[in-house]
Formats: sequence, structure tokens, C-alpha cells
Amino acid sequence: MQETINKNIKFQFAELIKFADKFDNRESKEKIYKVLNLLSGSDKNIIKNNSEYTSEICNIIINDTGGGVNTLIAAVFYSFYKKEDIDSEYIKNEYGTNVLKILTGLYKIPILKTEKIDKQAEQFIKFLLTVTDDVRAILIMLAAELYKIRHIDEYNEEEKASIINKSKAIYTPLAHRIGLYNIKTEFEEKTMKYSEEDMYRFIAKKLKETKATRDTYIESFITPLKKVLKEAGYNFTIKGRPKSIHSIWNKMKSQNVPFEEVYDLFAIRIILKSDFNNEKSVCWNVYSIITDLYKPNPKRLRDWISSPKLSGYESLHTTVLGAENKWVEVQIRTERMDEVAEKGPAAHWRYKTGKEGGSNNWLAKIRETLENAGDYENETDESSKSQLYSEEILVFTPEGDLKSLKKDYTVLDFAFSVHTKVGETCSGAVVNNKIQPLSYILKNGDTVKILTNKNKKPNTEWLDIAKGTRTKNKIKRALKSITFNRAESGKDIIKEKLERLKFGFSEKNIELLTDHFNFKTAVEFYHSVGEGTVDISKIKQAFEKKKTIEDEIITEIKTDTGSQEKEDVNYGDFLLIDENISDLDYTLSKCCNPLPGEDIFGFVTVNKGTRIHKKTCPNAKDMLGRYPYRAVKAKWNISDINSSFSANIYISGKDFTGITSVISDIITKEFNLKMQAISLKSLKNSMFEGNVIAKVNNKKQMIDLINRLKILKNIKTVFHK
Repeated sequence: MQETINKNIKFQFAELIKFADKFDNRESKEKIYKVLNLLSGSDKNIIKNNSEYTSEICNIIINDTGGGVNTLIAAVFYSFYKKEDIDSEYIKNEYGTNVLKILTGLYKIPILKTEKIDKQAEQFIKFLLTVTDDVRAILIMLAAELYKIRHIDEYNEEEKASIINKSKAIYTPLAHRIGLYNIKTEFEEKTMKYSEEDMYRFIAKKLKETKATRDTYIESFITPLKKVLKEAGYNFTIKGRPKSIHSIWNKMKSQNVPFEEVYDLFAIRIILKSDFNNEKSVCWNVYSIITDLYKPNPKRLRDWISSPKLSGYESLHTTVLGAENKWVEVQIRTERMDEVAEKGPAAHWRYKTGKEGGSNNWLAKIRETLENAGDYENETDESSKSQLYSEEILVFTPEGDLKSLKKDYTVLDFAFSVHTKVGETCSGAVVNNKIQPLSYILKNGDTVKILTNKNKKPNTEWLDIAKGTRTKNKIKRALKSITFNRAESGKDIIKEKLERLKFGFSEKNIELLTDHFNFKTAVEFYHSVGEGTVDISKIKQAFEKKKTIEDEIITEIKTDTGSQEKEDVNYGDFLLIDENISDLDYTLSKCCNPLPGEDIFGFVTVNKGTRIHKKTCPNAKDMLGRYPYRAVKAKWNISDINSSFSANIYISGKDFTGITSVISDIITKEFNLKMQAISLKSLKNSMFEGNVIAKVNNKKQMIDLINRLKILKNIKTVFHK
């Protein structure tokens, strides 16, 4: 296979060809050769310029991340081809679904704007972890960024600043989060070297100056350790190394001490051979041997074996006091644990269920993918990954800011999340360079530019489009504000109209118009006028109708109608009132208690139907004066005038003994009526008052009874209530 590669550019792929030898299976090697043969027909200048870059990225993928053949192939394609040059069907058919998924994930990662990173670093990291469908895309991205910082001197000052800033804020914590500690440490060292050059040089110089002394001390420290561990029968390796410059600098800052007072400038690492089932007991047994030999600092014990870090890191750390009263950090782990610490993967390790919930499975899948050398050919467990932020999507603004929204949120929700005013005037959006409506459901990684129109206003349909509670509440407030503003506008229109018609802008006239146009409140009336749905040319008609009704009622009240029996029986325009009114929408008013045969009229109330009043009611003048348009004509049904009814009679006068018996005898014996109730009470100055209720046969009989009671000695007042 190797011989088929174009000899003219074969040397350009020398390093890439070597990677094929790292894979034992023939299929993996054939895939790599197939890619290189494809590239051999490409533009030679592109190959020449990109081959070194691609080779180093592939080297990082193989040696530093544990990535495998699919990751390698995707990295090669990504290095040489732009998104628009990728034939998805060809990639899928020739190299498999996994390579296509990795490439698709890489092309989803946008160019991050440096000036936004410091403020939104966590949001960017979250976005990178969720935007891709295959975690191996992140490995390639980290490898590409590591290449940049390794070759930072090849960039101009502005590019250098951008690379350093992104490495600090995003790629270092991202590498740490997925357990790529070697890459994380290199990012830290390189960014410090260029961003804090003086301190970096100072610490590097100090470490160089103390190297010989430190090496001697390390040797004297581990010699007795080797002896006791061999005697105990352990198979192990011991390494001594200085802490990274960045780590030492962090300790100097956190402890506020100079270089000389950082007590653990170096660490001893003991790497044990052990089968998986006995790893914990082996590590703790070695810990016991070490702490028997050297005094430990119990406050510095870190047990990441019983409770591994979220990234999968497992190790037992302790700090012990060595010779010359120097503190030394000792790390105890197995070969498998060391591999995890170096590259992130863990073959036989799984997270326990904990607070992090669904994210555990996905992060475990990251480690599986890394450890299995990229030959994890099954489909990526997207459902597990999606659980990490299953209820959240991250969307870019045109300026590069990231906005966090809930899943299934729309353009309208996004607009209101930017600013309430933007939301209220939103007319649509440009999403990924395509115009979309308000109802468009956003996806993770979309770039959204909101389109606004100053004449656009929220409407009730927006409440169905919006998904977020906060968005809906903002829309409701906007609708109320619009209603108020339109009501204010309508109020001004009515005021101007009434003044022009010389009716005057008053509460009385507004109530007249509200009733006339069938609105419950003046605000609703004003709002409809403001919307233009009320024909204000008919306002004059309302006042003309009011004048006609007012004249008729007042004339009727002032006119002595005489006996009702003599009137015309044609009641076409009258309410006919009888005693059986319980199922009708009018009631007898309690303020004057009208009786059959008395002259009456109806008064329409706001929410209690029509009330029937006597024309002699003390409240009639005020009601008809203020609201004449609410009055309706009413007459008793003649056939019911002579029906019996209960008469409530008020009586007062000078108190005397036996008055109750006297009144009772007149009602029951003289008039032969049924007395239903009598209630009299004494007042000051020997006076009394009270009520008598008697069942009378008609109005004439009630008047005769009242006149009879009036002629009693000492009686002052008698009348029907």
C-alpha cells in the first residue's frame, strides 16, 4: 500500500506514514494509506505548507491523547480541507460514520472572539463540550491549539495575545476537565512563559540552580523507600520530579511566600504493578509503609482512589517530612492509574453514581474513547452526552457573546433575553445567515442576529410562540403597557370629541358612553377607541338618546298619573312587574319598597340587574339626574294589583302602657288581617318607634289601616316603608 503514494510528495508524508505502523491491524493501516493516496493528488503547495502542522497534530493525538485511527484520519482531513470541500457521502462511504461525525463536530466549532473569552470562559467551555457529537473532535481541537502555542514565535503580537488568552481561559481548563493532565500542564507552562516571562525565568533559574542539590536529596529520600518496598515484595518504579514552574508560582501566590519557602518543590511518584481488583489495597499498603518510614502531614492527605476526580484521575497523595525537615509530596498509584493521569483514559474504571448525575456516563465515555486508541467504532453515546446539559443550549450573538437558553427556546425567547426592548420590536432573525421567523426553534451553537422594526408591537399570539416563563411575563407586561397607552390615546380622542360637541369631559358623560357602546369599564372603552374599533361619530346619538329618555322619565315622575286602572293597558314599551319576579332580571328596591299599584320605574344597575323604585323614592331625583339613560319605564301588571301582600308599616309616638295590644287588636279584630310581626322599642323622653308587618289584601286596605293607626291618641307618625 505504501508504494502507491506519489513519490514526488512522498517525503511530505514521511511522518504520517510512520503513524500507520503504530496500529497492529491491517484495516487501520489501509485507512491511513488511503487518505495519503487521496492527498497525493491534491495541490502540492497545500500539502507542503500543511504537512508539518498535520504531522505534529497527529503526533499529539497518538502520544498525548491516546486517540486512534479515526481521530487521526479526521485530523488529516481537517488540516487539508475546508468545510465546503468535504464530500460527506464520500467520507462516510470510504472511511466510515465515525470519521464523518468527528469532522462534522470540528466544523461546528466557531472561531472564538478573544475579547469575549475572559468574561465568558465557562460558557465557552460548556459550549465546546456540548456542540460536538463526538468527543474526539475536542481532542483534535486541543491538539491544534497545543501546536499553536508550541510554535507561538511564528505568530505576530496580536495573534500571540489571542493564543495565550484562549489557552489560559479555555483550553487549559478544558484539558483538565477531560483528564488530559500532560496537555493541561504544557498549556500552563507555555502561557506563563509568554504572559509572565520574568517570573517564569526567575523560577526556572532557581530550579536550575538547585537541581544538583535537589537530585541528591531525592536520591537520599528514595533509597530507603526502594529497600523497604522490595523487601515487602512490591514490583514498582519510583520517579522524582520537580513541580511545574506554573504550579510553584501558584503556591508562591496562594501561600504568599518566596520561592525558598515553598516546601514541596518536587514530588516523588511511586508507580506499582497490580491487577485491577487489588489496586486500592496495594496503594494503601504502600502508604502505610511510607508513613512508617517518614512522618506524614495528615492535613495534606489526598485520597483520589476512594473518590476519583470527575475527570477520572486516581492517585493517593501524602506529604511527609524527610531529612533536614523538608516536606516531600509522595504520589502513590498503579500503572493503570498513571496512564489515566498522563493521558486521561481509564480502561476498567467507571464513575460511581453521584451528584453529577447523567454527566458521569459521558465523561466515562470520554475516557473509554481515549484509552481505546480511537478504535471505538460504535456510535457515540449521544444520549449520555446530551444529559450533561440536556436542558440547555448555547447560542452566539453576532458580536461573539454566548447566551444560555433552555432547550426548544425560540428566536422570540432569545430576543427578549438580549433586551426587553429588542424583544418587543423583534420581527424575526438571521440564524446562521438565513432569515428565520419568531417561532424558529434555536439549536446549540446557532449564531443569531435579531431583526427589529420600531413599528412592531407584541400581540397575544406571541404568548403561544414564547417558551420561557420570563419571556411570557415580559410579553404580558408589554401587552398591558400597550393597552394602557392605547387607552390614554383613546381618552384624549374622547376628550377632544366631547369638548368639540360641547358636552364636556366628565365622569357622568363617560359612564353614559361606556354603557351606550356596551363596555364594562371606561378603560376598555378608551382602549377600543385608541385601537380605532369604536365609531366615535355615534357619540352624539348617545346623548340624544339620553335626552329623550330623561325627558320622558322626569315628565312621568312629575305628572299625576291618577289611578292605574284607568290607564291604557298597552304596555309594549314598559316592564310589567308582578310579585313573581324571582326568576327575572329585576328586583324590588329596598330603599322605597314599592307596592303593587304604586307608580314605579326601573333603574338599570351595573351588576345587579334592574331595580324597581317608586317614583316617589327619595333617591329617584338623584338617580335620574345623574344617570337618566339607565332609567326604564315600568308598570304593575293590572291583574296582580289586588293580590295580597305583606305591608311593612312604620309607627312612632308617645309610649303608653298596652300600646302593643291596642295595635294588635286593630289589625286582627277591626280589619280581620293576619299580623306577621310587630317590633316596638322605647326611646328617650317616653317615646317609642317600631315596625308592624301585616298581610293586606290590596293597597287601599293598607292605606285604610295606616289612616286608622294615625288617629290613635299619642301616635305621631305612621307610613308604609
